[in-house]
Amino acid sequence: MAKWGEGDPRWLVEHRDDGKNVNGWHWEEKDRKEWTKARLAELFSGLVLHELEEAAEGEPTLLKVERLKELTGDASITTRKGNKRFAVFDLTVALAWEGTVAGSSSSVRGDIRVEEVHSTGDEDDYVYSVTVEGSGAAQTKLRSLVAGSAVQSKVYGTLAQCIQELRDQA
Repeated sequence: MAKWGEGDPRWLVEHRDDGKNVNGWHWEEKDRKEWTKARLAELFSGLVLHELEEAAEGEPTLLKVERLKELTGDASITTRKGNKRFAVFDLTVALAWEGTVAGSSSSVRGDIRVEEVHSTGDEDDYVYSVTVEGSGAAQTKLRSLVAGSAVQSKVYGTLAQCIQELRDQA
């Protein structure tokens, strides 16, 4: 670290009339929300969350994510002092899911919503919620399955993969 008055060239910015961020010395931010959205869509599209070849009548046989329904918030790579880079994000993820039960030809649909996905927290901070379209025995069974810890872990694992890839860009 340079001492006052030694004229460290990295501080050139204080001598510029235009205030340009020379060599990225001060905060610089690159928006990565569109990349994050595309990557989450790729990771979640068709992701099988539960599958059984044989199940008793009325038991869930297949549960999968249809698509990334919505991504809101921010994701960026921030650079400080030219070389200190880190990922900053605060996201809400909405997924559309579809499932079937043994003995039924129709499928059940709903949404998974994960809120509070941010760079300063971890999975314990996430708010996980599930909705289902319609009502009935199949809807109740599938909603319970989607809300369960096994499915939640798979969703969180996929989010973690995307977050790690975003951090690797930093």
